[in-house]
Amino acid sequence: MKKILFFGLLLIGMALTFTSCFVHSSLMYFEKDTEGLPNLLSNPGFNAYSLDPRESLKGWSVLIEPADQEQTPPNIVFIDGERALHGSSSLRIDASPYKVSIISDPFKVNRYGGYYVRCYTCSSEPKGPQINLRMLTFKADGSIDKKFKDNIQSKNEWDKMSISAGFLSPGVSFGRVIIEIPPFTQGSVWLDDAGCWEVHHFKID
Repeated sequence: MKKILFFGLLLIGMALTFTSCFVHSSLMYFEKDTEGLPNLLSNPGFNAYSLDPRESLKGWSVLIEPADQEQTPPNIVFIDGERALHGSSSLRIDASPYKVSIISDPFKVNRYGGYYVRCYTCSSEPKGPQINLRMLTFKADGSIDKKFKDNIQSKNEWDKMSISAGFLSPGVSFGRVIIEIPPFTQGSVWLDDAGCWEVHHFKID
Protein backbone atom coordinates (compact mmCIF):
# COMPACT_ATOMS: atom_id res chain seq x y z
CA MET A 1 0.00 0.00 0.00
CA LYS A 2 2.81 2.44 0.86
CA LYS A 3 4.51 1.73 -2.48
CA ILE A 4 1.24 2.34 -4.35
CA LEU A 5 0.74 5.62 -2.49
CA PHE A 6 4.35 6.65 -3.12
CA PHE A 7 4.07 6.06 -6.87
CA GLY A 8 0.70 7.82 -6.99
CA LEU A 9 2.15 10.90 -5.34
CA LEU A 10 5.27 10.69 -7.48
CA LEU A 11 3.15 10.70 -10.64
CA ILE A 12 1.41 13.85 -9.44
CA GLY A 13 4.80 15.43 -8.73
CA MET A 14 6.09 14.47 -12.17
CA ALA A 15 2.98 15.87 -13.82
CA LEU A 16 3.59 19.20 -12.11
CA THR A 17 7.27 19.18 -13.01
CA PHE A 18 7.11 18.22 -16.67
CA THR A 19 3.89 19.92 -17.76
CA SER A 20 3.31 23.62 -17.56
CA CYS A 21 -0.15 24.02 -19.11
CA PHE A 22 -2.07 25.81 -16.38
CA VAL A 23 -5.48 27.33 -16.93
CA HIS A 24 -5.63 31.12 -16.60
CA SER A 25 -9.15 31.37 -15.25
CA SER A 26 -11.31 34.42 -15.96
CA LEU A 27 -13.38 33.57 -12.88
CA MET A 28 -13.09 35.65 -9.74
CA TYR A 29 -14.41 34.37 -6.43
CA PHE A 30 -13.87 35.82 -2.97
CA GLU A 31 -13.62 34.79 0.66
CA LYS A 32 -17.17 36.00 1.31
CA ASP A 33 -18.48 33.49 -1.25
CA THR A 34 -17.53 30.62 1.08
CA GLU A 35 -19.83 31.66 3.94
CA GLY A 36 -22.01 28.78 5.10
CA LEU A 37 -20.48 26.30 2.65
CA PRO A 38 -18.60 23.10 3.56
CA ASN A 39 -14.83 23.01 3.20
CA LEU A 40 -13.98 20.17 0.83
CA LEU A 41 -10.55 19.68 2.43
CA SER A 42 -10.13 17.35 5.36
CA ASN A 43 -8.01 18.85 8.15
CA PRO A 44 -7.61 22.36 6.71
CA GLY A 45 -5.80 23.51 9.86
CA PHE A 46 -3.14 20.76 9.74
CA ASN A 47 -4.09 19.38 13.15
CA ALA A 48 -2.47 16.25 14.61
CA TYR A 49 -4.72 13.18 14.67
CA SER A 50 -2.24 10.59 15.94
CA LEU A 51 0.93 10.33 18.00
CA ASP A 52 2.43 8.27 15.17
CA PRO A 53 4.19 10.77 12.86
CA ARG A 54 3.30 8.63 9.84
CA GLU A 55 -0.41 8.92 10.60
CA SER A 56 -0.68 12.29 12.33
CA LEU A 57 -1.32 14.53 9.30
CA LYS A 58 -4.81 13.32 8.44
CA GLY A 59 -6.15 14.50 5.09
CA TRP A 60 -2.76 15.27 3.54
CA SER A 61 0.25 13.48 2.08
CA VAL A 62 3.82 14.77 1.94
CA LEU A 63 6.02 14.26 -1.12
CA ILE A 64 9.71 15.16 -0.76
CA GLU A 65 11.73 15.27 -3.99
CA PRO A 66 14.11 13.91 -4.94
CA ALA A 67 13.35 10.90 -2.79
CA ASP A 68 13.84 7.16 -2.88
CA GLN A 69 10.98 5.00 -1.64
CA GLU A 70 13.52 2.66 -0.04
CA GLN A 71 15.01 5.45 2.06
CA THR A 72 13.50 7.34 4.97
CA PRO A 73 12.83 10.92 3.83
CA PRO A 74 14.44 13.72 5.83
CA ASN A 75 12.45 14.98 8.80
CA ILE A 76 11.67 18.52 7.59
CA VAL A 77 7.84 18.71 7.81
CA PHE A 78 6.24 19.12 11.24
CA ILE A 79 2.87 19.88 12.79
CA ASP A 80 3.67 22.98 14.84
CA GLY A 81 1.57 23.60 17.95
CA GLU A 82 3.36 26.83 18.82
CA ARG A 83 2.49 28.93 15.77
CA ALA A 84 -0.87 29.19 14.04
CA LEU A 85 -3.02 31.71 12.22
CA HIS A 86 -6.24 30.06 13.41
CA GLY A 87 -6.80 27.10 15.67
CA SER A 88 -4.05 25.38 17.61
CA SER A 89 -1.51 24.32 14.98
CA SER A 90 0.00 24.88 11.56
CA LEU A 91 2.32 22.95 9.27
CA ARG A 92 6.01 23.89 9.40
CA ILE A 93 8.51 23.11 6.66
CA ASP A 94 12.17 23.64 7.51
CA ALA A 95 14.88 24.72 5.07
CA SER A 96 16.36 21.91 2.98
CA PRO A 97 17.68 21.17 -0.53
CA TYR A 98 14.43 19.31 -1.29
CA LYS A 99 11.22 20.32 -3.02
CA VAL A 100 8.26 19.58 -0.73
CA SER A 101 4.69 19.06 -1.96
CA ILE A 102 1.79 18.93 0.50
CA ILE A 103 -1.00 17.06 -1.31
CA SER A 104 -4.61 16.92 -0.15
CA ASP A 105 -6.72 13.81 -0.16
CA PRO A 106 -8.99 13.70 -3.23
CA PHE A 107 -12.39 15.37 -3.06
CA LYS A 108 -15.33 15.17 -5.44
CA VAL A 109 -15.76 17.98 -7.97
CA ASN A 110 -18.62 18.85 -10.26
CA ARG A 111 -18.18 19.72 -13.93
CA TYR A 112 -20.51 22.69 -13.50
CA GLY A 113 -19.03 23.86 -10.21
CA GLY A 114 -17.01 26.98 -9.52
CA TYR A 115 -14.35 26.63 -6.80
CA TYR A 116 -12.49 28.95 -4.46
CA VAL A 117 -9.21 27.65 -3.03
CA ARG A 118 -6.99 29.36 -0.47
CA CYS A 119 -4.10 28.81 1.91
CA TYR A 120 -2.16 31.11 4.24
CA THR A 121 1.61 31.05 4.55
CA CYS A 122 4.36 32.89 6.40
CA SER A 123 8.13 32.64 6.77
CA SER A 124 10.63 33.10 9.55
CA GLU A 125 12.52 35.39 7.16
CA PRO A 126 11.59 38.82 5.73
CA LYS A 127 11.86 37.28 2.26
CA GLY A 128 11.21 33.55 2.26
CA PRO A 129 10.73 31.12 -0.63
CA GLN A 130 7.99 31.46 -3.23
CA ILE A 131 5.12 29.15 -2.29
CA ASN A 132 2.93 27.66 -5.03
CA LEU A 133 -0.75 26.84 -4.52
CA ARG A 134 -2.30 24.55 -7.11
CA MET A 135 -5.63 22.89 -7.74
CA LEU A 136 -5.67 19.89 -10.07
CA THR A 137 -8.81 18.20 -11.35
CA PHE A 138 -8.81 14.60 -12.55
CA LYS A 139 -10.98 12.26 -14.57
CA ALA A 140 -12.13 8.95 -13.10
CA ASP A 141 -9.16 7.09 -14.61
CA GLY A 142 -6.72 9.38 -12.77
CA SER A 143 -5.69 11.44 -15.80
CA ILE A 144 -5.34 15.17 -15.20
CA ASP A 145 -8.20 17.33 -16.46
CA LYS A 146 -7.16 20.89 -15.63
CA LYS A 147 -4.61 22.70 -13.49
CA PHE A 148 -4.96 26.05 -11.74
CA LYS A 149 -2.31 27.91 -9.75
CA ASP A 150 -1.32 30.92 -7.68
CA ASN A 151 1.94 31.76 -5.92
CA ILE A 152 3.25 34.17 -3.36
CA GLN A 153 6.61 35.27 -1.99
CA SER A 154 6.46 34.24 1.64
CA LYS A 155 7.38 36.82 4.29
CA ASN A 156 7.42 37.03 8.07
CA GLU A 157 3.71 37.69 8.43
CA TRP A 158 0.71 35.63 7.33
CA ASP A 159 -0.40 36.18 3.75
CA LYS A 160 -2.99 34.48 1.57
CA MET A 161 -2.81 32.68 -1.76
CA SER A 162 -6.08 31.99 -3.59
CA ILE A 163 -7.41 30.37 -6.76
CA SER A 164 -10.72 30.72 -8.60
CA ALA A 165 -11.38 27.60 -10.68
CA GLY A 166 -14.13 26.34 -12.94
CA PHE A 167 -15.18 25.46 -16.50
CA LEU A 168 -14.17 21.85 -15.91
CA SER A 169 -14.33 19.20 -18.62
CA PRO A 170 -16.93 16.46 -19.15
CA GLY A 171 -15.98 13.37 -17.18
CA VAL A 172 -14.20 15.24 -14.40
CA SER A 173 -14.39 13.26 -11.16
CA PHE A 174 -12.22 14.59 -8.34
CA GLY A 175 -9.74 17.26 -7.36
CA ARG A 176 -6.70 17.78 -5.16
CA VAL A 177 -5.09 20.86 -3.67
CA ILE A 178 -1.28 20.91 -3.73
CA ILE A 179 1.01 23.33 -1.91
CA GLU A 180 4.60 23.36 -3.18
CA ILE A 181 7.62 24.63 -1.30
CA PRO A 182 10.85 24.80 -3.33
CA PRO A 183 14.31 24.16 -1.87
CA PHE A 184 15.41 27.02 0.37
CA THR A 185 18.45 27.61 2.55
CA GLN A 186 17.41 29.36 5.75
CA GLY A 187 14.64 29.31 8.34
CA SER A 188 11.17 27.80 8.06
CA VAL A 189 7.83 28.40 6.39
CA TRP A 190 4.37 27.70 7.83
CA LEU A 191 1.05 26.80 6.21
CA ASP A 192 -2.37 27.19 7.80
CA ASP A 193 -6.09 27.61 7.17
CA ALA A 194 -6.31 25.90 3.78
CA GLY A 195 -9.62 25.40 2.04
CA CYS A 196 -11.56 24.55 -1.09
CA TRP A 197 -15.23 25.38 -1.53
CA GLU A 198 -17.73 24.91 -4.33
CA VAL A 199 -19.03 28.48 -4.40
CA HIS A 200 -20.94 28.51 -7.68
CA HIS A 201 -22.97 26.21 -9.88
CA PHE A 202 -23.24 27.10 -13.54
CA LYS A 203 -26.78 26.74 -14.85
CA ILE A 204 -27.35 24.23 -17.63
CA ASP A 205 -29.71 25.23 -20.43
